[in-house]
Amino acid sequence: MRTIRIILITIGLAAFSGMARAQYPTYWHQRATLFEAQPVSAGDIVFLGDSITDGGEWCELFGGCRFKNRGISGDISQGVYDRLDAVVSGRPAKIFLMIGVNDLSRGVPEDTIVANIGKIIDKVHADSPGTRFYLQSILPVNEDKGMFQGHTARRADIAPLNDRLRALAADKGAVYIDLYGSFTTEGTDKLNPDYTNDGLHLLGPGYLLWKKIVEPYVNE
Repeated sequence: MRTIRIILITIGLAAFSGMARAQYPTYWHQRATLFEAQPVSAGDIVFLGDSITDGGEWCELFGGCRFKNRGISGDISQGVYDRLDAVVSGRPAKIFLMIGVNDLSRGVPEDTIVANIGKIIDKVHADSPGTRFYLQSILPVNEDKGMFQGHTARRADIAPLNDRLRALAADKGAVYIDLYGSFTTEGTDKLNPDYTNDGLHLLGPGYLLWKKIVEPYVNE
């Protein structure tokens, strides 16, 4: 009976996992299944997140194939958690996570975003204890471009959420990296137009600045 019960629980968990993953759009599944087919390895450095991470050519920026892009455009904090096994199973050397701006645009409560990111950190520490975890701040946005109104309408919420993420990283033993302050126009909380052409995503100079900020953490 105990064996049957274990089998039923396993089947139930698998079914629940499948149902959870079913909520995501086709692009999420395209990318997630590719990542499952191309697992990371020990020694790899993983950039994990949404479209802003997805748009980075990390191997070329840092000059090495051990840099893995695990960004999915449109992803949210729960989505990252639901596809995390394909990352932690390879026990990479480092993970750099940026996530949360899409959660805000969808009206996900701040408490839920923080809790989800906390779950991500906990799972990495539990399943891949040798992996160093870096939690990057959410970038600012800029409504002046007239695009992504759902995201830019939450501009004022990003800095307070980043404060909570900084505290979360300290509590969970992760390293917090403040990107936000370097990407704003001086004296404002808006994404510097030198780094974006749509108010949300980054131009080439934005990725070069991002690289400059995180490079010391990559090399430590």
